[in-house]
This record gives sequence, structure tokens and C-alpha cells, in this order.
Amino acid sequence: MSDQPQGSASRFRRFMRRVVDGIERVSGEAGRSAIRTADRVEDALERQLAREPREHERGTHKHEQHLAGGATVYIDVHCCSPECAPGGGPGRAGGPGGRPGHVTGTSDGSLPGGITGIGGVIGTVTRPPNVWPGSRTQLYLPLLFLRANAGDLGARPVVGVFWESPDILIAPGVDPAHAPEAPAELGGVAEANQDNTVFAHVWNLGQGPCPDTLVEFYWFDPSLGFNGAAAHLIGATWADFRGRGDTGSHKLVKCPISWRAQFLNGGHECLVVRASQPALDPLSGPPWDAARNRHVGQRNIHVMSAAEANAKPTLPITVGPLFGAVAQVAVARAGTASMPWLHLVTMNRATLPNTAAPTGDVGLTPPTPLGTPLPDLGSVPNARGAGLMADGHAVTGDGQQVGFHATDGDPGAGNAHVYRVLGTQNGTVFGGYTVVVLG
Repeated sequence: MSDQPQGSASRFRRFMRRVVDGIERVSGEAGRSAIRTADRVEDALERQLAREPREHERGTHKHEQHLAGGATVYIDVHCCSPECAPGGGPGRAGGPGGRPGHVTGTSDGSLPGGITGIGGVIGTVTRPPNVWPGSRTQLYLPLLFLRANAGDLGARPVVGVFWESPDILIAPGVDPAHAPEAPAELGGVAEANQDNTVFAHVWNLGQGPCPDTLVEFYWFDPSLGFNGAAAHLIGATWADFRGRGDTGSHKLVKCPISWRAQFLNGGHECLVVRASQPALDPLSGPPWDAARNRHVGQRNIHVMSAAEANAKPTLPITVGPLFGAVAQVAVARAGTASMPWLHLVTMNRATLPNTAAPTGDVGLTPPTPLGTPLPDLGSVPNARGAGLMADGHAVTGDGQQVGFHATDGDPGAGNAHVYRVLGTQNGTVFGGYTVVVLG
């Protein structure tokens, strides 16, 4: 579980051997046929990988391998490099304002009752790559995901807030070699310029197991939208998951590399975790969109103490790639009851901090190019009256930032202020950033 990712060919060979080992436990002709099919698939894919060792660096490509007996295996090679991610090339239509949309496969309905044995899997290799004999929940396949909220069951797109994932956790001030298997405080906040260990709670709700699952950990500067060009890899590891209902169908995965958080420009970085299996449950796209892609989890939360909030910082937030459309960016207060993530802070399912009464103002500075110094609104008595901040702004073009600023006082013990910055296009939320001030 802690070994680092290896080459595609060697990784695939190991995976196929494990698949065949599992199939060999199936008795009868179905088991023998499945073994023959698995061996042919392995031979075909290894030949393809040997001929095109760098093909994955150039995008998504489809190949056909013809097996004995007339079966055809369709091979999709998906690009995993930042250059192929949204923002590194033309965006695909499908989301609001031309944002990349999530394209799912279709079902031909040939197995309405689902696959109950390995014999039913054999025929699936003869279908086109985007056509399945039933929904993924019916098939003997894994269904990986990270929760966007406590009640998330994997349906996408997420309705509501998706950037406050309870499945991304931090053990502050300790490196992975000395960190426990689970953080002592689930609502832990990273310490600047110190070793921090990041965990991900990854789930498999599919009927089939998911061996050799790649789990990747990234940090970003505070942002509403993401692309591969802005990603900073912390580390990656592999994990095995059993099928739905079995012990081991979900587990906490520890990043093997320490995250030395920098808190650039006074703001906490955002964390993104991705879980995928290249053969059984590939990443798909958009590869960084936690609202549309169940393989992606996102934690865009800045937790401030009352002392930090009293300094009244202006926090820079990148708007992110807009894919040629105008965005609306706005900030609003939220009640603590609307933020289930705060249960991780109290470590009590029945207790949340109370919503503190407003005693000041909150707003955003007008959009400016990235790298432009933001005004120090902490020294301005009435920033709104001076025209330096407002509830929201229209943003046109990429490479823009806004500044978050709040002047509320200490919320008091057991209370909290919650603010959410939302980015929308055509009325659809594409990103968010949450600031919490604890009393």
C-alpha cells in the first residue's frame, strides 16, 4: 500500500496476475473461459504498451486488438499529464459556460438484472468502450469515489457545496513516518512550514473489488477552479479495496510524502485527492472537477482562529480557468448548520459550533491580475464605503484573483463565523472557498 507508482506495463502485469488468481477460484467452464479471456487481454495490452510506451503522454487514444475467436478488445489510453487537463488545451463543451463536461457511458440493457458471476463479464469486452451491458452499480466492477459531503453516495454532479469534503484529513505537525494510522483530530488544520500528513478516506461502492488503486494527493493555491497547470503533487500511493459490503471496501489512505504547507500570501492552500484504477475504474474527465467527477475530492477550507481574524487579513483567491465565459464571484455568510464538516472540529456527530452574530462586514475586492498586490483593507476603516470591496464581482478572462476580507469580531467560545465564496457561470456553481473563524 505504501509503494510508489511504477511503470504502466509492469503495473498492468501485476494487476492482471491478481485478476487471474481470483478467477482461478471460479470452478467449471465459466472459470476456464474467463482465464483464457484474461490471458488474451493481458497479451494484447502488453503488446500495445510495448509498441507505444509514451502514448499516454499525448492524450486519449483508442486501439483495437483482435483475439482468437473473433473477440475485439477496445483499449482507451487516457492522458494523465497536466497538458491534457482542462486549461492545458481547448475545453470540451458540456458544462456551464463551455466548462468541460463529464461524459459517461451508456447501457444497452442486455443485463438488466446485473452480473452475478464471473461468466457474465466475458461478453463485455466485445462492446464499444462507452457501452456497457448495465449500469456500473449492477456490474461486477468497482465504483471509486471520495465524498463531497457526509451523505454523498457517489451521484454526480454534486448538488450544493462540493469543496468541503470530509474525506480529506490532516495530521498537523507530523511527518508520515511518525503519524498515526488515523489523525487524532479529524478537523485538524495544517501547520505552516512544518511537516503535515494528509489522509484520504476512499470508498468503493461497486460490486467488484478494486486492487492496485492509485491515490494521488495535491495542493493548490487558494482557488475556485482548478486545472493541471496549477497542481502541486504532494505524493501518491497504491491501495486495495474489496467490493461493496465487504470489510475493506473503504479505508483511510495515508500519503507517504510529507506536506510542508507554506500558506502563501496568508491563505491556506487547497487540497485535492484523486482515486482511480486505470483498467477497472479510470479517472475519466474532467480530471480536476470534484463537482462532476466522483474520483476527485476537494477541501477548500481556511480555518482561522479569532486572533488571526482580528488581524483582518485580505486573503487572495484565484478565480481559476473560465473557458471563455464570464463568471460571477460572490461572498455570503452561512450558518454553521449548513457546514457538516464542522462535526470533524467538534468530534461529535450531534454538536456543531453556534452561528455567531455578525458584528462587522464581509466582502471581496474587485478582480485583479494574479500577482498584483491586494490592498491592505485591515487599515481602511470603511472599505466598502471607499469602494474597495463589494458582495460580488463579474470576472472576465483567466488569470484573475479577488481578495476576501471580513471585519467581524471574535465569535466567542463555542461559536463560529462561516463565509463562503462562490464562483458561478450561467447560474451553475463551478467552485467555492470556505472561510471559518472559530471563537
